[in-house]
Amino acid sequence: MTSQIDIRLAESPEDKALARSIRQRIFVDEQGIPADVEEDGFNETAVHVLLNIEGTAAGTARMCLLENNEGEIARVAIMTEFRGQSLGKLLVEALEKVAVEKKLDRVFLHPHHYLENFYAGLDYVLVPGESTSAGEHRLITMEKKLR
Repeated sequence: MTSQIDIRLAESPEDKALARSIRQRIFVDEQGIPADVEEDGFNETAVHVLLNIEGTAAGTARMCLLENNEGEIARVAIMTEFRGQSLGKLLVEALEKVAVEKKLDRVFLHPHHYLENFYAGLDYVLVPGESTSAGEHRLITMEKKLR
């Protein structure tokens, strides 16, 4: 039996609060990212998507729309019990669809270094250089040209 998967824009205050609670559990509680790093001030202007399976919140992601006709995908989070089902791919593809609708030229992201192959499988290309987040999380930059 196939699970019922629903991905939608998280536009209501309730959906945005649910997205924040998922990110709190994944990034702050599980990964140890400081809460002030997670709450970076971009949540109100970003485009958020929410993924539900059989009515249960399973994941979220967001995209900040930048002035230079680019989008920054971030905060891709899948609840532990739903990992390994390619759901992160569905979230990224949902945000890419929004980027195409908004006629963005490029989207990029800053994933943990160990996610390089995952994003390469979605046609993202590594941009040289690394950075860190919260002092210990090694991040890379990857991009995908849309036009």
